[in-house]
Amino acid sequence: MPLTRSAFQRYRLIDEAISRYPYQYSKKRLFELCREKCSIRSLSSLEKDIQTLREDHQAPIAYCKKRNGYYYHDPSFRLLKLMLTPDDMEAFERASEVLRATQGTASAQELMGALQKVRQSLDLIREVTTEPADAKAVYVEDTTLHGNRQYVSVLIRAINKGQQVQLDYLKHDGDRPKRHILHPLKLREVQDSWYLIGYEAAAGKEKTFGLDRIRNLSVTEEPCEVPQVIIQKVEQLFTHIYGITDSEGPVEEIWLSFTPRRGKYVKAKPIHPTQKILEDTEQVCLIGLELIPNRDLMTLLHSYGPDVKVLKPKSLVTAFKKDLKQTLAQYD
Repeated sequence: MPLTRSAFQRYRLIDEAISRYPYQYSKKRLFELCREKCSIRSLSSLEKDIQTLREDHQAPIAYCKKRNGYYYHDPSFRLLKLMLTPDDMEAFERASEVLRATQGTASAQELMGALQKVRQSLDLIREVTTEPADAKAVYVEDTTLHGNRQYVSVLIRAINKGQQVQLDYLKHDGDRPKRHILHPLKLREVQDSWYLIGYEAAAGKEKTFGLDRIRNLSVTEEPCEVPQVIIQKVEQLFTHIYGITDSEGPVEEIWLSFTPRRGKYVKAKPIHPTQKILEDTEQVCLIGLELIPNRDLMTLLHSYGPDVKVLKPKSLVTAFKKDLKQTLAQYD
């Protein structure tokens, strides 16, 4: 029998009271709560709801005579998880990956049904809690899915299921798109731009594609078959790389000297996992990195303006000074 909205609200209210406040709700107090919030009419109706939760939803509801209150003998039990279908749970798993990756942005229409159930649940929980709800704790700007970011959830599914994708790709300096068949391996986000890393069998190597330049993306039924050496290379690709552009050069020990104020931001949000604080005083913040110098790293360093000085390696110092001279020359 389909679950009605009123029954859903009662079950969630009972679940919230028992799980959040174990031993604090007697049958009388629980009935009064349900009568106030859900307009339940009789004590026998509450007893039927509790029995239904025990039998149909495997809720481990127990009653303590000594403390005169209901509780879950399995404290980790939560009713919402059991009331979602396997498809709902799969959708939430994918949504979780997308939300973590995009910091809150999700676009898949298939999630709407599952999300509606969560909204109903959260609305009910807000009614039960006594905390003031007039203050907005989090503010985020509404953004559009620019740069073909709607492809993120599609590609996550393809990678997880090991399915090849077909796409048309237009290079920045190209005049027409080229068709590619790709075995997708990784997604990477760099400064709000997304990139797909995958193996192209026709070329015999891994390639990187910017999502903003992808057109006509589709997932095929063909399974991915990637050489182990490619898988290992892609897994290690970003161990010593900042951003997305690869480099054939060696890993270098990089020293960057920041002003104290800028140093606070760099310490709070490290440039790369290899970052180490070498010196931190009122005059300077010196950090060390172990990276292969590339175009993305150079772009980042330029963004710091006069707040950074490159100390080593010598090759990076020379390249950085050359860029600065060429920039200054444009204003002569």
